[in-house]
Amino acid sequence: MKILSFISSLDINDGGPSRSVPMLVKGLAELGVDVTLMTICSENMNVHALEGSTAKLKLLEPSFSRGEIAQYLKDEKFQLIQIQSMWELPYHKVMVEARRLGIPYIVTPRGMLEPWSLSQKKWKKKLAWWLYQRNDVQKSVCVFTTAKKEAEHVSELGVTTCKAVIPNGIETSSYPCKTSVDHVNKQVLFLGRMHVKKGIEILFDAWKRIHADYSDWRLLVVGNGEPEYIQSLENRMESLGLKDSIKVLPPVYGNDKIQLYQESALFCLPSFSENFGMVIAEAMSCGTPVITTTNCPWDILNETNTGWCVNLSVDNLEYALRKALSMSSAELYDRGQRASQLIYDNFDYRSVTRKTLSLYEWLLNGGKKPAFVYE
Repeated sequence: MKILSFISSLDINDGGPSRSVPMLVKGLAELGVDVTLMTICSENMNVHALEGSTAKLKLLEPSFSRGEIAQYLKDEKFQLIQIQSMWELPYHKVMVEARRLGIPYIVTPRGMLEPWSLSQKKWKKKLAWWLYQRNDVQKSVCVFTTAKKEAEHVSELGVTTCKAVIPNGIETSSYPCKTSVDHVNKQVLFLGRMHVKKGIEILFDAWKRIHADYSDWRLLVVGNGEPEYIQSLENRMESLGLKDSIKVLPPVYGNDKIQLYQESALFCLPSFSENFGMVIAEAMSCGTPVITTTNCPWDILNETNTGWCVNLSVDNLEYALRKALSMSSAELYDRGQRASQLIYDNFDYRSVTRKTLSLYEWLLNGGKKPAFVYE
């Protein structure tokens, strides 16, 4: 089996896909698949997951042409291509050439067809959808989604192609669970891309309501974003009188990120939209319980009593924060331990990769349809 996985950027500043896609490719290589990860060159590419694996890396210049792609696909004779996002022109170029050469492809929207995302630059996306993007998606052999809710949203757009629901996977050994409550600080952590989509302003408003009652706690907001937006967060903190209890910090990577997860008593991602939320899985793997919203596919937090998944509002976020911060350190630690076990049992990249491989085999060879595929 010869597979190509294409993502336009693996820059470490581009969020979850820059981590989840290389892990999927690594897992496929470990299962004996002849797999290539193709991406466009950038300054800080996150490709360390491929080190030591048999996966190949194909780098494109930003100005690559359709002719260059056509020749590469023709020479390599890939059997199947997985497109790891959409809207950007490079994805369209690859899909057009795949169709022309008769190579089946899978489209992985990665949240790009979620209602909140479609509401951003609405008319531009609406035009692109009817000009070419709907056709690109409809002519795929499968739409690969990371949650059932995402698959339903794709169907609501009139896409009749079959949908596969396979979550992202993480290398749980790279996010070890905390082993003691002794080094856990009274801090709530937000870590990720700083963007209006992430609901940080709503978190600030909820924190304003509770911080006087929990004066020994602090909120850390860690990540990268547009300078103007980060400055707007600083201004909001000041206007709310929260400068002493909230810290906005630059992004951290590697061991520094793991340490931040492990030393935080609670993680919070109050997002307007996530097709998965890699940081949620990472925090839980490190033994840190999570508060998030029903806009993220993590209802399992409520079902397993390992965290809180609430409708997004200042009132609901305040309620969840008060509930969590009123717990003893031992209670939060225990909840985090169970969260870590949940991630190990359900979201390790190896089990996710096996599902993906079974999807590829079904698409190429037929046979019994996998249980996670919906038509």
